[in-house]
Amino acid sequence: MKVEAKVGLLGFFSLVLIVVFAYLVGLISPLRDTYDLNIMYNYAGGIEEGSPVRVMGIKVGKVRSISFTPEYKLPSGEEVKLKINITVDKKAWKSIRKDSKFFINLAGVIGEKFLEVSPGTLDQEEFKSGEYVRGEDPPRIDQLISQSYGLAGKLIEILNKNEGSVTNMITQLDKLTTNFNKTLTLLDKTSKNKDMVRLLDNAVKISDDLSYLTAGLRSKKAEESYDIMHKLLFRLEPLDGPSIRKFLQSEGIKAKIF
Repeated sequence: MKVEAKVGLLGFFSLVLIVVFAYLVGLISPLRDTYDLNIMYNYAGGIEEGSPVRVMGIKVGKVRSISFTPEYKLPSGEEVKLKINITVDKKAWKSIRKDSKFFINLAGVIGEKFLEVSPGTLDQEEFKSGEYVRGEDPPRIDQLISQSYGLAGKLIEILNKNEGSVTNMITQLDKLTTNFNKTLTLLDKTSKNKDMVRLLDNAVKISDDLSYLTAGLRSKKAEESYDIMHKLLFRLEPLDGPSIRKFLQSEGIKAKIF
């Protein structure tokens, strides 16, 4: 065999091996049916072309392309500047519905970025291949850190300006807690003192008796008696001592009372 033929066969087998390797790692899939979706974002969170697409944690596709769309508007009128085109395997396509959510997620703390798709419900329609859908923008970690630093700075400034007030408040709270603990201890000791328990029981009984008496004073007969006494005192007010004695004797009040 000539050298040229050997080189040609070696090149052919190398090409076949490259194609097989690309198929195994998912770079090409000529025999597999896939569907396309265009996910619209205003912030991609560091996702790149070739990043995996997962449904319920299972890899079902990849990010095929990322492009800027400065002129694009959603039917709602919202301007969305970034389009991420993804491919999804046929086996997972029916689980993606109109109410599915599209998140940019992170595998672990410092792992790779991937596009996570939450499965939809069966009562919702399926997407058509090539449709546009709004994704959920990931949080801006840099902004969160910046806001946290700003908040921490404001708190430190407030504490520095009101250091005396804060210290006084903490001292007062400490004293209040100490006094409250002393009160609880005293109450515990009081509940174990027999004389104190008997005193409390007697106080409860006296309170019950007073309640019974006041209930009788609020009765209808008591009100009639108050009215009679009021009328009697009103008639006695303009009289002097001898006249009052004569009044009592002539009216027979003495006999009625005694």
